Amino acid sequence: MAGKTTKKKEKNILSKEYIVALEIYKIAEIENKKAYFSKLVQNLKGKVSASKISDCLDSLLDIGMLNAGWKKEDSKWVRSYEIAGEAKQSIKDLYKIVYGDS
Repeated sequence: MAGKTTKKKEKNILSKEYIVALEIYKIAEIENKKAYFSKLVQNLKGKVSASKISDCLDSLLDIGMLNAGWKKEDSKWVRSYEIAGEAKQSIKDLYKIVYGDS
């Protein structure tokens, strides 16, 4: 039980940008799916607001932590996000610390 409390505390001290980046990593790298805005909003509901997710995406793109491109998903075009090559290892390491796997 103590381990779960520690994980919860670690998640609570992360910035919203890192929460969004970790979710993108999880979707794109762990689940091998496209990480797009509405999926992020759905997955982070109750944790990060849609407007804050949008702000975080802009910030993460500006600092070069994310790559984005238009991809077709179920006959709709969506802007898909992935962790940029330079940041991938650090986000992977952070993911292991916070979630304890992959």
